[in-house]
Amino acid sequence: MATHRYSDGYRSFREADPARQVAFEVLTLVRNEDAYANLVLPKVLKSFEGHTHLDQRDRAFAVELTYGTLREQGFLDWVISRNSSRPLSDIEGGIIDILRLGVYQLLRMRVPDHAAVSQTVDLARQYLSAGPAKFINAVLRSVIREGEETRQEALNELPDSQRLAIEYSHPQWMVEEYSRALVANGCSSEEIAELLAANNQAPYVSLVARPSLIEVDELADQCLDYLQTRIADGEVSPYAVLLESGGPARIPAIRQRRAAVQDEGSQLAGILAAQVPVVGKDQNWLDLCAGPGGKAALVASLGVERGAQLIANEVHSHRARLVEKTLEHLDNTEVVCSDGTRFGGEGTRWALESFDRVIIDAPCSGLGSMRRRPESRWRRNPDDVSQLVALQAELLDRGIELTRPGGVTVYITCSPVVQETLDQISRVLTSGRVELVDLRPVAAQTTPKPLKLPQAKGIAARTIQLWEHRNETDLMFIAALRKLPVAQELS
Repeated sequence: MATHRYSDGYRSFREADPARQVAFEVLTLVRNEDAYANLVLPKVLKSFEGHTHLDQRDRAFAVELTYGTLREQGFLDWVISRNSSRPLSDIEGGIIDILRLGVYQLLRMRVPDHAAVSQTVDLARQYLSAGPAKFINAVLRSVIREGEETRQEALNELPDSQRLAIEYSHPQWMVEEYSRALVANGCSSEEIAELLAANNQAPYVSLVARPSLIEVDELADQCLDYLQTRIADGEVSPYAVLLESGGPARIPAIRQRRAAVQDEGSQLAGILAAQVPVVGKDQNWLDLCAGPGGKAALVASLGVERGAQLIANEVHSHRARLVEKTLEHLDNTEVVCSDGTRFGGEGTRWALESFDRVIIDAPCSGLGSMRRRPESRWRRNPDDVSQLVALQAELLDRGIELTRPGGVTVYITCSPVVQETLDQISRVLTSGRVELVDLRPVAAQTTPKPLKLPQAKGIAARTIQLWEHRNETDLMFIAALRKLPVAQELS
């Protein structure tokens, strides 16, 4: 690539290399527009193709620098704060972004110190001005002088939860929630470091072969034919194909919606929702929170062979349209757009206690999928959890009201937070309307390999909580509740 020179009014400087420009522009969009990197990064990369050459190595560098900087933001900010003459709160957003990019290169990438500093300073001069560039240069050189040993000594002096939060770059309140959830589900508190480390690893791409639409072997063959990548069978879902790399959109079955990208934990939740035994008939199924439709499609495809009909309800119209698209090849489904907390009952087509199965994939804090969108961990706060808990309770109560005696209500979250999981189940069990079904034997008959579940007690012993470091899936929580006849409720 030709070297271009610019002037900031004082002296000329080189244009920063395009990979670093890409990373900075993505970080700017994430900060200013609450964008998600996985959505805007491909667009920014494409925008550079018209006026500069980005080879495969450049693109890989841009991807690693972007995602790594977002993922490690907490650690990077701690390092910057130790080496800056100004508090972080007084530093303008663009300067912080460029500092994070520079520190990430110094401490987490195989970039020589002189190259990391000079390229980062060039980036600042190009996008900002000489003043910020001088400040950034000073901070980066201070980071180099400080050294790894000094930083580690400072970390070791901190209380455990604070140290872990910085070392593994998570908000401290999240570390505390994960720790509490591990212990509540029978895991050792010592597993927290493993969990946080796993949360910082990019997941494999997991595909699902939707039963009745495509066989797993056919999907695997298409992956080999169209992607030339290594594949593996799922260990948690019998319908999963795992990819080491490649763009799934090139696979015909994906384009035809006979298969989809879906985490193995999410697949298991859908499978168990369709397989947990009910008493009596088993034809009327309801997914109360169906958007965007991936789990509903798996459940419906499993229902085809059993003659079951699935009502897929979604409160938001744009997500309901996504559900319709996802389910278009399944003629045993109907999509409804309504508030799940008020679904059915008087004046509607669906009476209370009319469904054999009700699935509630509840809106949640999403702490179970932080590895997929690294910027999400910095956008969540503890207040989000308390607001969602109230909505989850309303949905769970309505789901139980819609389930007939002998039928099951399956409650799912992509979060291990105790308030969103075990506490919700404990609350409804005290009502006497339902009993807790032991899901572990059902899962044992379903998963290709035994789940690595801890020896838990109480409610946790009969529900399933998946973990990234144990199961290599998102942190799905799954519970099944059987509706009791009125006579049993009153007894």
